[in-house]
Amino acid sequence: RVARCCPPAAAVLPATEYMLRQLQPAQSIGLLAAWEKASRDLRAAGFRGPQDEAIGERALKLKQLAETLPRVKSTAMILGLCEKGSLSFETLEEPHKSQAETLSRTSLRAAISAGRGSAIAFVSQWEDHVSIDAVVVNPQYLELGEAAEAVLLADIAQRARAAGVADVRLHPAYQADGAAFYERCGFVAAAGGAEGAPLRFAIGSEAPEVAAAEPAAAAEAVAAEPAAATGPAGAEAGAAREGAAEKQGSTDSTSDPRA
Repeated sequence: RVARCCPPAAAVLPATEYMLRQLQPAQSIGLLAAWEKASRDLRAAGFRGPQDEAIGERALKLKQLAETLPRVKSTAMILGLCEKGSLSFETLEEPHKSQAETLSRTSLRAAISAGRGSAIAFVSQWEDHVSIDAVVVNPQYLELGEAAEAVLLADIAQRARAAGVADVRLHPAYQADGAAFYERCGFVAAAGGAEGAPLRFAIGSEAPEVAAAEPAAAAEAVAAEPAAATGPAGAEAGAAREGAAEKQGSTDSTSDPRA
């Protein structure tokens, strides 16, 4: 059932290969910083990565990630400082001041796998809808990142529907497969919608049932990672280990799309 929302070109992993969880802002900063550095290094190396994926349409995807990752890392830092009490949403300065209400409603969801493609989404919860405001993936694994993003979108839509929220919106990023990628995930442009308007999870679409990895399974998934792993793979392994150590349910509650 997960395969229906995954791009056919991607090497699709079973949903249970991913740790689907909420990330605290502080937990995400190291991972986003590692991805930002990787995107810069890949561009400096002529878009040649470990999988030599950043060619053609995916070269444009890497360019978009390189532009987006610094912005979302800054957002995560603001969220973390507000969470700690070092900043307040009410006293933010521009460019964040105009986004204060959205930021106050934002949490981070992630589909993490150690070195096999991962994605992070910034999700804001409103009275009548859920908004997926940004999604970024590990730039070192662009095809697997597409699969991780599709699984993460399915997870968010499933949680929203379980909480009785029918209106799920998505601000799309660039995809090598274009709008067809999001259509397979159930997100389409609203009839008569303006250009650049958020996509909507189609009424009547069935949110694919995605099972998160069991904590024990997640621990096994990262056990093979070198203890001294660095960069995006090491950061992903660390995030997965943290999730495996937490009590199941504390990060993956299905009663609230933001939980």
